[in-house]
Amino acid sequence: MIRGIYHSAAGMLPRYLRLASLSNNLANSSTHGYKADRRYFSTLLNNEIVQGGPWGEGTRIGDLEEGFFTEFEQAHLEKDNVPTHLAVNGPGFFKLENPDTGEIQYTRNGTFRLNQQNELVNWMGWNVLDTTSSPIIVDGDKLAVNEVGHVYVDGQHKGNIALVDFDDRSQLVKRGNSMWAAGEEMIEKDAEEGKIVQGSLEASNVNPIEEMVIMIELNRNYESSQKAMIAQDSTVQKAVNNVGKF
Repeated sequence: MIRGIYHSAAGMLPRYLRLASLSNNLANSSTHGYKADRRYFSTLLNNEIVQGGPWGEGTRIGDLEEGFFTEFEQAHLEKDNVPTHLAVNGPGFFKLENPDTGEIQYTRNGTFRLNQQNELVNWMGWNVLDTTSSPIIVDGDKLAVNEVGHVYVDGQHKGNIALVDFDDRSQLVKRGNSMWAAGEEMIEKDAEEGKIVQGSLEASNVNPIEEMVIMIELNRNYESSQKAMIAQDSTVQKAVNNVGKF
């Protein structure tokens, strides 16, 4: 009977993890450059997932984390005609640097602006880097960026925006604010197929309606497992309290 409780709990755990991912996706459905998180579970879910080993150690709980991945599919572009706003059409990421720490991260959220030094930065003040890993200076009135990233200020060429990609994007680690960090062994490469679109922003690739439909289904399945566990717990309780009386 106790084994049945563990089976019910094992059915609840992966659904809880998927619900957490769906909730985060929905919360970021209007965040520019956000990419949806997904979870899948390829292993048989049984009592080993929630029931520890003979010495109390976990046995298969780690398998639930192996199915976590990010969908990098292209989202539609929203035109707003702001000169410092840039979008990526196709593969690729903008390369950003924290001016205080030198840390490098990557993003597809091109909500950029100019700081007091006329450097192109994101909303957190991270510098947008060019192909020489230097900040982009806009020391003029008219900014123009073409599809291959060439930057012109008042008609003069000021550099080329770095647009990079990776062979295995699954190794990128989300850092929040639509930004990713690359592992030490990951090597950048030019995103040759990606094109930069000035005056536009890439929307989130989350479809709120699809997320809500999946969430409703998961909630129902979670509640079914929860009711089964409560019913089995009640049966065990009756057995403990009443069987000994006969």
